[in-house]
Amino acid sequence: MADANRTLSKLRAGFSRQSLKAKLLTGIGGFAAAAISLGVSLYQLRNPAPVPNITAGQTIEAGRWLVTPNSAALATALPDGRPVKAGRRAVVLELLLANRTERTSNAVTGILKLTNIAGAEGPDFYLVRDKERLMALQPRLPERLQAVWTLPAEAALPKALELTVAGATFKPKDSLYAAPGWFNPHDVARVSVPLDAAGSPG
Repeated sequence: MADANRTLSKLRAGFSRQSLKAKLLTGIGGFAAAAISLGVSLYQLRNPAPVPNITAGQTIEAGRWLVTPNSAALATALPDGRPVKAGRRAVVLELLLANRTERTSNAVTGILKLTNIAGAEGPDFYLVRDKERLMALQPRLPERLQAVWTLPAEAALPKALELTVAGATFKPKDSLYAAPGWFNPHDVARVSVPLDAAGSPG
């Protein structure tokens, strides 16, 4: 009986040691995975992927949006017919924009940035089909839009608008609220669109 108890005690001790080893290995593996993930994130922050240069007329994948910048022109009035504020003029970019998500969205702020005209304000977005301000885009229904920047009347005009297009990354759960959403806004493309100083884009 004593031998049996000693054998049982040895087996229990062996299982305990194996369990401890397994827990240690699991913990070490978790720390290693976290360290690798942190290292990759830091590397990507310090060595971001180059932002591609895109030609006007090409479609750009920008997270929740598909963006196709087509043409640009100088304008003396806003798309809805109102005059541009005194002392300013407008440049208008015509583009095709599609909402890739499953929900109606108006989160277009920040997706386009004009980089080569000082003092530009905007853009504001208008629907081409009815000249009204954009309220929201339905899922998977591309719309022709006009993005409008106003700028000082004396501002020098370039031969082409230089734009950056920003996108975001979808996460099923964020780290704060464990809720889905679009995070990490970043530039996904640069595009140069020739500027027609004679009139509004077609």
